[in-house]
Amino acid sequence: MNDLICVFDVGTTGARTILFDINGKQIAKAYEEYPVFKQPVGISEQDPILWWNAVKSTCNKAIRGLDVTSIIGISASFMRQTTTFIDREGKVLHPALTWMDEREETSAKDWDKEGGLRRSIPKILWFKKNKPELFAKVAKIVYPDTYIYMKLCDAIVTDPTQGVWGILSLETLQWDENLAELYDLPLNLWPDLYSAGDIVGSLSSTAAKDLGLKSNIPIIMGGGDQQCSALGLGAINNGQVKITMGTGTFVDYVVDNPVQPAGDFPIFSLPSVIKGKWNIEGAIPGTGTALKWFKDNFSQLQIKECQEQNIDVYDMLAAEAKEISPGSEGLLFIPLYMFRKGTIHGLGWNHTRGHMIRSIMESSALSAQMYLNLIEGMGGGKVDEVRADGGAMNSGFWGQMLADILNRKVHIPEIKDGAAMGAGILGFYGCKKFNSIEKALENMVRFQEVKTPIKENVKVYKKLNRIFMPALLDVYDKKRVTKNL
Repeated sequence: MNDLICVFDVGTTGARTILFDINGKQIAKAYEEYPVFKQPVGISEQDPILWWNAVKSTCNKAIRGLDVTSIIGISASFMRQTTTFIDREGKVLHPALTWMDEREETSAKDWDKEGGLRRSIPKILWFKKNKPELFAKVAKIVYPDTYIYMKLCDAIVTDPTQGVWGILSLETLQWDENLAELYDLPLNLWPDLYSAGDIVGSLSSTAAKDLGLKSNIPIIMGGGDQQCSALGLGAINNGQVKITMGTGTFVDYVVDNPVQPAGDFPIFSLPSVIKGKWNIEGAIPGTGTALKWFKDNFSQLQIKECQEQNIDVYDMLAAEAKEISPGSEGLLFIPLYMFRKGTIHGLGWNHTRGHMIRSIMESSALSAQMYLNLIEGMGGGKVDEVRADGGAMNSGFWGQMLADILNRKVHIPEIKDGAAMGAGILGFYGCKKFNSIEKALENMVRFQEVKTPIKENVKVYKKLNRIFMPALLDVYDKKRVTKNL
């Protein structure tokens, strides 16, 4: 057995363990969703033990039947912005406030103008104001990566792709004393900073027993999921673009220096996992979750049929959508899942399940096109092609739809789990198996397909693109119509 890197991909809805060899081949994979809890409107919390339990469970499944002595390193990718707190003994003081949690200290909105769009800060200030007795016990503010590394090797660490949501200086990529003072969140509350690819420790005997692995395996710093995804797609040079269509839709444009986003819509300038590079990023949360919502609530018969035939229910849904013409005959879905503002426009008596499915799928690609148009202006130039990953790219139909809506070539990789692949590359690089990231990419990343725009479909989607962005921005700006009745 060749040398393997074990990757933990800790996401919003679940975690996976993937084992990669040095040629980028996926040797084993296991995924587990977190239990879903009903929470009040505007609240999104997770007990961090869910992350660790899912990591343990999927790791033990993924290594079944393998020689674990072939695993030479562990790396990981993580959801971002999600924040929690530990005391001096490492005990979690409060469930993590996820990136979808809408509670915040009101005055933090004004501070955003001075400190930038630092999405962890309002959550931390809310906790400080509303749970003062617990905040008094806080020894460290921790992100998902901090918590998992703590479990793996007792290291209280993070990296700039997470730290940028807190008090990271965009100039030095170190904790900023001025921001610490501005938010009254002292430097000693923050984890130690490491760069992606650095070794942060070795696997403890306790964690090794939990995971079914040998102890003392090097633990390599990974990064935020979207920055790891960009690496996993080979988008590391100025002007390259990657799009992820999974739980949400993310567009990342690589630049050489941080760019100050213009306007009120959330566009972020984020450090890459590649030193000296930055990603201009835009995101629409919940685009993929919207299709899951439709599947869970309106497709019970299809789910049962697929279970009996041992086929993927999403393939069946895509087949329904494929019967509908581009543009869904005027049915337009506005996702905005995170903000509870999703809307359906143009619903008519002619519309069927297939129309609804197709309009949800189109909304994800339309979101990507909207952000790409905005970000290209900031990045300094238009692009002729993009690289795309995420669950949606398991559907050739959805990949073609993305090419048609973008009117650009879409390169689809062999491994659709781009974030995990990026962490795997960092793992091998950190273990000195490659002397450069470029060499690792050359060896590990391959593209299996290129989707070219279909002219007839492009004509339809050009019209729809002109409708989608104003409609989405209008809904985003307004308060919810119904609120919480």
